[in-house]
Amino acid sequence: MQSTAVEVAPARLPSSLGGLGLIYGLAIASCFLVNLIVRAAPIGPWTGETIGEMYWLDNVTWQLMALWWVLLSVVSGGFPFHRIEDPTTRGLVTLAAAWVVGWLSSKGIYWAGLDADWVFPIIGCIFFFIAFFSFAGENWLVAGMPPQRQFFILLVMIAFLTYAVTHSTIRWIPAWWFPFIEMGSASGLLAYLTRRMTQPGKALAQIGILFLIVLGFLTLSSQFGFWDAALPGVGTFWTLGYFSDPRWLLWFMVACSVSYALLIQLRNWPFTRIPMPWGGILACLFCAAVTTLVTAFLASLVGSVFTDMNEALTYAYMGTHWSFVIALLFGFGLDRPYLWAGQKTSGSWEDVD
Repeated sequence: MQSTAVEVAPARLPSSLGGLGLIYGLAIASCFLVNLIVRAAPIGPWTGETIGEMYWLDNVTWQLMALWWVLLSVVSGGFPFHRIEDPTTRGLVTLAAAWVVGWLSSKGIYWAGLDADWVFPIIGCIFFFIAFFSFAGENWLVAGMPPQRQFFILLVMIAFLTYAVTHSTIRWIPAWWFPFIEMGSASGLLAYLTRRMTQPGKALAQIGILFLIVLGFLTLSSQFGFWDAALPGVGTFWTLGYFSDPRWLLWFMVACSVSYALLIQLRNWPFTRIPMPWGGILACLFCAAVTTLVTAFLASLVGSVFTDMNEALTYAYMGTHWSFVIALLFGFGLDRPYLWAGQKTSGSWEDVD
């Protein structure tokens, strides 16, 4: 039997460009459609002129809730659609169900008597805990369980912890870590830095690294006048401040849309030619540089293409949804293994000194 050698630092540009085109084509089309829907039938209790001010929040809430349900299914072995054999059919069914349940989840915030101030604390917490347990944590909490039990246990634990945090003085887990975990996970840098650690210590170490990176990023943002450490944030527990310029939020949303998509679809090329950790660091800096350029471009379109900054935010964020969906549900960018320079096993750094 012939064995197929795993390529080192391959440049698969045709398929990479195809994946990126699909992600951002779907992002633009779906964002346009979602904006039409939430303007005509708001998710929140908006009426009259308030719809024009708040539709962006409905859009972002819906797309993120739908993405969260996709991620929960993916990390739970594809449950509840794991018995559908054809992967494309399974992906389409999962995606359709996630958008329906995502809408119900978004609407449920207001059905529960909560207001818009609860949206980001809830979303920030549910994404943090699924990242901690299943991405950084490699599903250590539910390892070895069948898909339905994984789904149930993760859902219960995340719901419980989200309730506990949002109903305490902590209020939320600030979401500013999200683009950085995308960079660190997609590049493999976080896995490299925490190699040979056991769970849940490995997850805690990765969260600690991300926390320090966020502190450094907020300090840098303050120096450039985009962040004010004296401003009140969400709740009273965190004294990190808040952004003082809407372009900071635009940068954050673009970073979420760009980081995972670029690194996964490009297979981290050409940075795979450089051994870790420097190759991974350069890959992350590349994402930050592209984000800055895209943010400046989108900001320049406010008033000509986008009605206002709120509309720009909806388009800036939608790529986040599709960058994960196209990779994790349909396999784009993850179809063939590859190696970094100096890596022995594709997808793992556990056997590297």
